[in-house]
Amino acid sequence: MQDIVISDGGFDFGGNEWKGTFQRLLDDNVGKLVRAEYESGSGAPTVFQGVIYAVGKDYLLLWDEARKTYYTGNLQNLRSRVFYPKMN
Repeated sequence: MQDIVISDGGFDFGGNEWKGTFQRLLDDNVGKLVRAEYESGSGAPTVFQGVIYAVGKDYLLLWDEARKTYYTGNLQNLRSRVFYPKMN
């Protein structure tokens, strides 16, 4: 994985005020493979698949190992996500 600079230095969602939030769910699953569907203007969703690399207050950053590419999107446009089980 290549280094990427996250200007806010990441965010700590460990506090009680974040329990039960979407951000906490994603943050608890950093390092896991997901498929994320975002709303787009064309009507068809934009789909990204990758490992959750970082979660901010309003964004999700994924790492796609096969393409050596980061994908990011804001959480308000995220319409669904699928977590994949770890394969051994």
